[in-house]
Amino acid sequence: MKTFTVAVLGAMLLLFPMLAGGCRVVGPDYTRPRMSVPTAWPEGGLSKDAVTEADALAEWWKTLEDPILDQMVEQALAGNRDIRVALTRIRQSRAGLGVAAKDLDPSVDASAQYRRTQSGSPNADDDDPFLFTSGSDYYDVGFDASWELDLFGKKYRNIEAAVADLQADEEGLRNVLVSLVSEVASSYVKLRTFQQQLEIVNRNLELQEKVLSVLEDQSKAGLISRLQVQQSKYNIENTRSRIPGYRISIEETLNTLAVLLGRTPGELHQELEAPAPIPVPGVEIAIGIPADILRQRPDIRQAERELAAQTARIGVATADLYPSFRLGGSLGMSAASLNSFFSDDSPGLSVIPFISLPVFNRDRIRDQVEIQNAIQERYFIEYESTVQDAVKEVRDALIAYGEEQKRNIILERGAREARSALDIADEQYRTGLVSFINVVDAQRSLLAFEESQVNSQGNVTQDLIRLYKALGGGWDPDLK
Repeated sequence: MKTFTVAVLGAMLLLFPMLAGGCRVVGPDYTRPRMSVPTAWPEGGLSKDAVTEADALAEWWKTLEDPILDQMVEQALAGNRDIRVALTRIRQSRAGLGVAAKDLDPSVDASAQYRRTQSGSPNADDDDPFLFTSGSDYYDVGFDASWELDLFGKKYRNIEAAVADLQADEEGLRNVLVSLVSEVASSYVKLRTFQQQLEIVNRNLELQEKVLSVLEDQSKAGLISRLQVQQSKYNIENTRSRIPGYRISIEETLNTLAVLLGRTPGELHQELEAPAPIPVPGVEIAIGIPADILRQRPDIRQAERELAAQTARIGVATADLYPSFRLGGSLGMSAASLNSFFSDDSPGLSVIPFISLPVFNRDRIRDQVEIQNAIQERYFIEYESTVQDAVKEVRDALIAYGEEQKRNIILERGAREARSALDIADEQYRTGLVSFINVVDAQRSLLAFEESQVNSQGNVTQDLIRLYKALGGGWDPDLK
């Protein structure tokens, strides 16, 4: 009997390579889709003579040459919670890949048991009414193994999907980095812009209050009417009314920065409460070929990997239409006593081949395959949408960056003219050529132009940040 069992086992082991040699992987093989992108970018505010490489984009914020911004980005990369969440997804996908890969290996379980059986009837005269007249022991130790042969590539497709899932989650982390860095830089630029605008308002307010002091002295001396004093006062209140709005914006921006850095709102106030200039790029920015640039965007790469994973899952579902072959077996020793446990009669071996054929549930399996096909089609459409959105973002940012630079030059010129107009209006008022309302109008115009010019200066840097984000900048190409 033992000889026959060993012979069966040997025959099955010889049969496995033959079966494996005839395996085929069902389902569609994945092919990376081609991106439909323009051959060149529109005219913008950037140089087209050089190509922006991924290495140069990895730390793009340093082109703004602001040490405090560098510190903010460094703190965000170390403490932001979205990054920590993305890292947990990668850990989960790596473990899922390990599970899928180990499905190719046989499953082996060990077991051991001891059983005591009592029999017989106790005598009425016995001291212990539960005393049995006889009993027997049973000892059993063994191993159970099973192995499902991957004849039609179901396990292979599972591994293929798990690999793509892991790669998609890695791209997801890079996408978080791109968004995080751009949000930190954008919030920092907003903060500096609001602070500069608040300084402009305070400076104009101080100037207007000095003028009011002179007017009140002249009014007391009877040199001018009270109307001019009142005109100066309501102009001052109009200027003062702008201050709360900027203080609210500064507070909100500081709190946003704190959250992005993984810190409690309120902790950054001492570090950033002192106004500082708006950061501006210190070098000329270059942009390259659309296909090469968009290929480094993590969201596009993530969408492509998700499409690859779903394509593999079609093969997983399709494999259920085909027979499955599994071999089970057990090896163990059993005996009635420990003394006879290692005797020749103790060991036992069994081999159980098992074949499963889908018969009555094939329609249900085909429906599952159709579900996976529909999901794959959706992922493909989402991939195309991601590419189109990326092209739009780059084009919008390019045009906005170039046009805002032109606008900033115009506003800077307008602010100079407004200062000159205020000087002229003040001089003519002192000589009695114009009324004080001309001075008030000139003060308002100067304040409006200076505020708009600073806001435009911040928008230039904001548009550059948008462009860097649209180009996929802000992640290390060597990130694993």
